Amino acid sequence: MRFDVQRLGPADLGMILDLQDRIRSALPDPSVFQTSTPEFIAYCLADGGRCYRVVYEGEPVAYRMVYFPRDRAFNLAKDTTLPASRYEAVAHWDTVAVLPAWRGHGLARLMNARALRELTDTGIRHVFSTSSPANPHGVRTLMEAGFQPIGLVEKFGGKLRFLLYRPYPQPWPDPPAAPPGPGPGLGRTGPEERLIAFSAADELAQAFRDGWSSAGLRFDEPAGPGDPARHGPARLRMVRRPLPFRIVAPR
Repeated sequence: MRFDVQRLGPADLGMILDLQDRIRSALPDPSVFQTSTPEFIAYCLADGGRCYRVVYEGEPVAYRMVYFPRDRAFNLAKDTTLPASRYEAVAHWDTVAVLPAWRGHGLARLMNARALRELTDTGIRHVFSTSSPANPHGVRTLMEAGFQPIGLVEKFGGKLRFLLYRPYPQPWPDPPAAPPGPGPGLGRTGPEERLIAFSAADELAQAFRDGWSSAGLRFDEPAGPGDPARHGPARLRMVRRPLPFRIVAPR
């Protein structure tokens, strides 16, 4: 199959609104899909972000929105101590949506790769996103694009969400090595790690407050023959490493 990733402009507002409605109505529970207002989409299509779609045989089947919050009210950097003077350098990996019939084809990855390449001339240095702990595969797709969960926040009317971050354009630095063990021959060369289940919200929140951040994701059930995806309960592999700010969210 050949999928074409296209960058969108202000004239594509109606197309995104239509695709958004089609995706929402095709879901078993439409309430789980956080829709965007026409005003927000129009802002991102103009100079307030970047928007992309995936086309298959002339039909749009997915879209991705990148948002430049600047000094607007909704800026995920406000959940951190990043100074307001740096808000111009912040981007949000905002809505990504795929028609249910086209899931499993890596369309979010295609749009992520294109969008990341095209941020180089924007002055963006800090990229944030959110994702539900109940959606580990969505978290994994963001992590494959260089994001890592760094905190838990309440958004969209009190819904619990991972706050994810990636530096840009440079990758994450390697985490520091763990301290030496207590006796001869017990020194460690790799970073100190811990695994915490996605379902353990309180334990995760405390770990984030204590300076841990994610460095990977593990599923309890391995991939099987003919099924490359891993399944089962998900856990975050967490390490200690410095961030360019502190988290100030309540959880």
